Amino acid sequence: MVARPTNRQKQNRLWYFFPFQLAILHVKRNHFLLLFWIVLFAFATRSFANKLGIPSQFLSPEYQGTVGITSFMILGFALGAFIMAFNIYTYINHAHRFPFLGTLSRPFFKFCINNFIIPVGFIITYICCSSSFLGNIELKSNFDIFLDMSAFLFGNALFIALAFIYFFPTNKNIFKITGLSEVEFEAKLEKRKARTRKSGALTPSIKEGSRWRVDTYLVNPFRISLARESKHYDTETLKKVFYQNHVNASLFEAIIVLVFFIIGIFQHNDFFVIPAAASVCLVFTVVLMAISIVMSRLKGWTFTFFVAVFLLVNWASSNWDILNQANYAYGLNYDEEPIAYNLHTIDSLNNDLVRVNRDMKHHERILKSKVTELGKRYPSGKPKLVIINATGGGLRSTLWTMRTLQYADSVTQGALMEHSVLMTGSSGGIIGASYFRELILRKDSLREAIYNKKYREKSSSDILNRVLFTFATNDIFIRFRRTQVDGRSYILDRGKTFENQLNRNTENVLNKKLSAYYKPVSGGLIPMIVMAPSITNDGRRLLISSQPISFLSYEFPDLREQLNIGSENIEFNRLFAKHGAPDLRYTSALRMNATFPYIMPYANLPTEPKIEVMDAGLRDNLGTKITVQYLKVFKDWIEENTSGIILIQVRDTEKFTEPKEGNVSILDRLTNPIGSFYGNYFNDQDYNMDQLLEILQGSFNVPIHKIPLELRYEQDEEIALSWHLTALEKQQINKAIYSPHNQEALEKLKTLIN
Repeated sequence: MVARPTNRQKQNRLWYFFPFQLAILHVKRNHFLLLFWIVLFAFATRSFANKLGIPSQFLSPEYQGTVGITSFMILGFALGAFIMAFNIYTYINHAHRFPFLGTLSRPFFKFCINNFIIPVGFIITYICCSSSFLGNIELKSNFDIFLDMSAFLFGNALFIALAFIYFFPTNKNIFKITGLSEVEFEAKLEKRKARTRKSGALTPSIKEGSRWRVDTYLVNPFRISLARESKHYDTETLKKVFYQNHVNASLFEAIIVLVFFIIGIFQHNDFFVIPAAASVCLVFTVVLMAISIVMSRLKGWTFTFFVAVFLLVNWASSNWDILNQANYAYGLNYDEEPIAYNLHTIDSLNNDLVRVNRDMKHHERILKSKVTELGKRYPSGKPKLVIINATGGGLRSTLWTMRTLQYADSVTQGALMEHSVLMTGSSGGIIGASYFRELILRKDSLREAIYNKKYREKSSSDILNRVLFTFATNDIFIRFRRTQVDGRSYILDRGKTFENQLNRNTENVLNKKLSAYYKPVSGGLIPMIVMAPSITNDGRRLLISSQPISFLSYEFPDLREQLNIGSENIEFNRLFAKHGAPDLRYTSALRMNATFPYIMPYANLPTEPKIEVMDAGLRDNLGTKITVQYLKVFKDWIEENTSGIILIQVRDTEKFTEPKEGNVSILDRLTNPIGSFYGNYFNDQDYNMDQLLEILQGSFNVPIHKIPLELRYEQDEEIALSWHLTALEKQQINKAIYSPHNQEALEKLKTLIN
């Protein structure tokens, strides 16, 4: 008769339950491994990078433009790969702490079953969060959500099942290693114990300090069993069991890493462009597997090895181009000798008064042709001119700018764009403005009217998915693939991917050279766009336009000397005249103007030393400085020939908001100085730019009317600053134009312009 366990034994069997001990092990020793799970949990619960829109890529993964069964199955499959990498990493590093595993059939399989707490906890959390997100944000039905979650679970189970199909025939326990049956092995072990007791010698065993006690374990998901006593098992035999499992796991890992690289090679094929969240899971998988492979060979030297490799690569990257491959502005000729970028070059570009006067006359001719035509509609013969400023803000700003320009031009019966002479700003705002301007140029040949919602849908199509996929499969490794643009060869990276996806979304209407806009702008058909990406080397701004604009960067020598003024702006077309500046792809100009750190690579330009450029919003998110400079240059002409200026500010956030509550915690007090600076960065810009406009208005004899069109939110949470929008976010942006403050602004616009 089997004795019933005592209460103490029951408590021990619960506390020393293998899954619980593994969870404790992770908390105590696997901090690096837990970091990956913490990031995944943070994404799933929208606790990290929410303003960048990355969590939405996890909660509603997109594949080939659709959030559905296929995308969730791919994400589940990729998560399955990460779960297996998690199991392999833990097994390789810690299986020796649980020697009883060597006595089990299929020890690695049993280990994975018991290592379920964190993966299953994440899957449950993900399903809850994703279901809520799909219902409330993506506006899906309960049945569709059920199908999506089922596909996610199926994909997850599919990868794990395929992995175990590989491990089952290769996974051996101590009995298969020794070639003895369980009865024969136990009999041999009893003889050894007897000899040990008789001789008093110690039996080689796993070090007691590294052994973790386990009383019970899961045989399968539905059955618990007592762990076999393994204290007297031969150490070398146990090591053979774990070692052969390590070898099999390393081979499996190598296969997965190889498949990952193969997927990256075919990134131009839509079939292989998996959801961005799946790409992140695969990157985590590859990192874990690479560490596991090295760790299975180097053991305690692993950390030292990776530190040495990092230092070596860091040193080599400054000497070998193959490890520090730059991003390029496509269309520019990098084979030409780089131009010296120094104070002498900058001064020589900005002190040519003859060229400035010539460029001013060129623009006065443009203004005259526009005003002459518009003046026929006004009794005074003096119309108002319109300048449009659009803020950055990723895809939300692109869609909002498209929405406001379509609507405003429609309600003014086309007068808005007819009166517009200048558009400027940063990031997504100028992408939206460029797209609408191109539609104006093509309106006679388009099948649908330029105000059709089709164009808004295209402008708001996802870009982030393919960009993150390229980053995961290509950019974080050595980039060896190249791409051809206008007969010139460039390194292929996520910068080119961004432009390709933007062209796909907009049906290639922006896929042209910068110079293609020279005649339409100079002929008065469309307004001029000026982009001003920031030069990271010294903070200056690189002014990009299809027209000559030297007057925007010119500073009078006597005034510059008197006030000790430095040259802030550099004209792109003049700086790179020998490198084919007019041949710059227009999408490259848009990308440089919208280069958000880390998400997009900084473009290197052909100078010595090399300069890099990033988002125009770093210096002027709304484009006010260019506007003020433009109005200042043409002040006399505008006062003589127009009845004033209408300045439209398309803002993707509300300008005036209630002050936030003060911080109280110790951590908040420590981070507040830095957090306050970054949190109020764009507010500071607004205050400075408002002051510039106030000073400018005081010097003008004609009025400057400022009309803000703001994207305000019905809920407290802002729409993510991302290159991806959810269905609800698109809906909110599209209907924001009907808000009372925007309708009031549009009524004012109609009155002023007509």
